[in-house]
Amino acid sequence: MQHTEKSLQRKLNFLFYYAIISSSLFLAFILTSFSGKDKNASMDELTVKKINLTGEDGSLRMVISNETRQHSGRINGQNLSQRPRPAGIIFFNNKGDECGGIVAEVSKDKNALNSGMSFTMDNYHDDQVIQILNDETYENGAASIQRGIIVREFPVGSDMLSRNKQFEELQKIKDEKEREEKMNALWDKDGAKKRLFVGRTAKNDSGLFLYDSNGKPKMKIYVDKNGDPKIEVLDDKGNIRNIVQQ
Repeated sequence: MQHTEKSLQRKLNFLFYYAIISSSLFLAFILTSFSGKDKNASMDELTVKKINLTGEDGSLRMVISNETRQHSGRINGQNLSQRPRPAGIIFFNNKGDECGGIVAEVSKDKNALNSGMSFTMDNYHDDQVIQILNDETYENGAASIQRGIIVREFPVGSDMLSRNKQFEELQKIKDEKEREEKMNALWDKDGAKKRLFVGRTAKNDSGLFLYDSNGKPKMKIYVDKNGDPKIEVLDDKGNIRNIVQQ
C-alpha cells in the first residue's frame, strides 16, 4: 500500500512539473511569435471589436471600431473629449491628426427610424468639408431622404480645438438668450459654410445647389418632386427668379 502511494505521488509530481514546463514553453512560443520586426501572419477570418493601424512611429493612421470603442478623434496631438460616435473607420494623416472617416448607424426614437451612412474628409485641424451622405428618416409612413455630395468650407486658419474652447467658455453664461446669441455669432464667424450640394434633397428635389461664401443659397439647377425642371437664381434677400419658363 505504501509503495502504491509513493508511485502515485511520483506520477502526480511528474504531471505537475510537466504542466508547468509545457505551459512555459507555449507562452514563450506565443511571445516570441509576436516580437521582433516585420512579423507576418496569414489567416482566413478575423473577428475583433477594434483594430488600430499605426505608422512606424506608433502614431495612428486608421481605426476600425464598433460604436462602443470608437476613437473620439485627435487634432494637433490632442485627443478630443469622449463622445458618442458610430461604428466605422476613422482615418488619420501622417501627423496623427484625424482627417476623415466612414461611419454608419441606425437609430430609433418613438415612431421615427433614421438610417445613415457617411464618408467624410476633414479640413486641416478642423471638421468635415467634403461628405458623401445617405440619410433616411421614416416616421408614421412618411419618408425624409437626403442623398448626395456636400462641400463645406471653414475660414482659412480655422482650428477646432480653439473654437471648442471658446464654446466651452460661452457655455458658462447663465442667461440663456445671451448664451445662444453669442454661440450663434461664434459659429457664424468661425463655423463651416455650405458651398455645394449635388443630389436628392429632403423635399425630393434632385440637382445641383450652389451657395455663397456665407452659406446662402444662390443658384439651383434641379428637377423638383413633380418632375418639372428648374433653374433658379436667388438674390441676397432670398428672392427667387426662375430662368426656365414653361
